[in-house]
Amino acid sequence: MPLMDLGDASIHYEVRGSGPLTFVFCHGLGSNGQGFERDDMDWYAQHFRTISWDNRGLGRSGASAKYSLPAYAGDLARLLKKLDVTQAVVMGVSWGGVVVQRFALDYPEMCAAIVLDSSSSESNPKASDNWYMRGEVARLGPAALAGKTMEPAFAGHATVGAAPAATPQVKPEHLDSYVAQSRAVAGLREHPMTPYLSKIDMPTLVVAGGKDAVAGVGGSVILSRLIPGARLEILPEAGHGVYRLAPDEFRAILLDFLRQRGLTS
Repeated sequence: MPLMDLGDASIHYEVRGSGPLTFVFCHGLGSNGQGFERDDMDWYAQHFRTISWDNRGLGRSGASAKYSLPAYAGDLARLLKKLDVTQAVVMGVSWGGVVVQRFALDYPEMCAAIVLDSSSSESNPKASDNWYMRGEVARLGPAALAGKTMEPAFAGHATVGAAPAATPQVKPEHLDSYVAQSRAVAGLREHPMTPYLSKIDMPTLVVAGGKDAVAGVGGSVILSRLIPGARLEILPEAGHGVYRLAPDEFRAILLDFLRQRGLTS
């Protein structure tokens, strides 16, 4: 099991494939890279040197004394440097897209391009409340919702506690990182990255699903409008995590985007 010791965190990673262009996958909130590695990574490895990694405190990575959005982005930068990667196409799904935005702002020289799938740079008040309560339910159990009604942030929104799929089941060893990520997304209400999107000057692909019940499409539209030159693709029938739910369409869009930007032949 490959682990990279970064001093304050031990990060699990997987590398497959080869070639001049490196592609990095960043997983969603509270998740890890195992699903991507099992179902998708071999396809990407046919085209790129492909790296998957688990955020600190999640999956197969070790716990840490500190969790923050800059720390997660910094872990990726240090991991890539230790793997002798100077530039990469960095893709993030959902929370992973938030990490990628922070990474692009903090380490722009390391980004050949970024891909944001089902993500956002901000949270409206109702979305913020839902993300915060995801962490509280994971930490305290269903009692955290006692006497509370979670209002949907948009039509069709799967609010926390409304269904089993919207209620987090988190292993104790992953709890601190999960709660930190939930609070970081909730914190995009008071501290959005939206005002800084104009500083992202590398090629950017934004992808969203028209039936996304977790994040909706509004955040993706904002990203595409404010990141200079960004390309927006909305797949009407896809849900949250287009790369996984509509893999053929997503992969075709990705390769076309990279060809148009001169990153692949």
